[in-house]
Amino acid sequence: MIVGASLFLLLAFTTSTIFVSDAWALQSFQIGIFTLLAAYLLAGVRSGREHLAGGVVAWLVYLIPLWGAVQIVAHTTSSSFETREEVLRWGALAGVFFLSQTVTSSPRARRTFLTAFLFFTTAMAVLCLTQLFTSEGRVLWIFPTGYPDVYATFPSYNNYAQFVELALPIALYRALLEGWRSWWYTLSGGVLYASVIGAASRTGVLLCTAELIAMLLFGLVRLRNPKTGLLSRTTIAVLIFVPIVASVFTLAVGWERVWMRFQQNDPYFVRREFLVAAVDMAENKPFTGYGLGTFPEVYQQHAIKDFPFYANHAHNDWAEFAAEGGIPFLLLVFIPFATAVPASIRHPWGLGILAVMLHACVDFPFPRPAASGWMFALLGALYMARTSDRGVRQQSVPAFKESSSAT
Repeated sequence: MIVGASLFLLLAFTTSTIFVSDAWALQSFQIGIFTLLAAYLLAGVRSGREHLAGGVVAWLVYLIPLWGAVQIVAHTTSSSFETREEVLRWGALAGVFFLSQTVTSSPRARRTFLTAFLFFTTAMAVLCLTQLFTSEGRVLWIFPTGYPDVYATFPSYNNYAQFVELALPIALYRALLEGWRSWWYTLSGGVLYASVIGAASRTGVLLCTAELIAMLLFGLVRLRNPKTGLLSRTTIAVLIFVPIVASVFTLAVGWERVWMRFQQNDPYFVRREFLVAAVDMAENKPFTGYGLGTFPEVYQQHAIKDFPFYANHAHNDWAEFAAEGGIPFLLLVFIPFATAVPASIRHPWGLGILAVMLHACVDFPFPRPAASGWMFALLGALYMARTSDRGVRQQSVPAFKESSSAT
């Protein structure tokens, strides 16, 4: 209980301070995760393997930060300082993955953690909507960010949309499963969806709409009565009510802003040039990369066009992984998330992971712990749900054999 609460508070802290440009905010989050992880391991609490997801793939997550350490030792990085920073960041995310498994090992614990995350995300969505047109780039109308707009505590509308993409399926899934008792989840889903419309993230709007449609299809296909093949009146009502609530909140916020963004002639402007440079970097060093965190430094050597601003990221995390760490590093990150996709289909509350994986093709959620921290937490919970599924299937086999021999 203490570990779960501490992990949640640390993730909430890094989300609440994402607008802080000073290093202390990120470093405090990392120190907190490492301290919590060390305390947990030293205490020897639940040290058995049964409290972690099995299989080799889950353990690949712990190799992600080690790849940067190998680059430093082997002197294959263009900047040891930047790579050390990335090793710490990836190490903290791996720690989140480990801790989330320990605190979501049972269905009840997973439900509690997901509910807490949904409450927090909904509160952030309400903050986003209330200060969207009035804060003038100030978080809570007090703290300046240096940006013209701010979305809850996020200076970037894309990072905010990624944060919501992780939570929206949880709200919709609960709304469908719990019938009229789920009015709060339906309301939460409407607020979350409308806040992404208000933030005007084009990819976020498309992915959240896809999540909404996917969850409605889930209700139509998987919530039918097994005997009659029909939907209950409550399920039908919720299936109708969910899109209505989302539409009402969207109309209240206004869709004009996001519609104007969709009218841009070249929505992939700048991103295209960054992607070409990242691919060129990966082709030059496909096995070692230039070093984790070094894209901004190496970019100019491969740029195909000059821009009057700083290229902090490739705006495609997968290409940037290949550029900085080579193809092996890209696979280290991609495989654990890709193999969780089937589990997210069985447990639709985890569909947000797939959405953010797709969003990472045109933006950079992974470098922001306010998004990637929750990604790794939900990934750990999804792996534990998959482990529970396997345990149920294994227990059902002996039971079947016993009944067969008895007959």
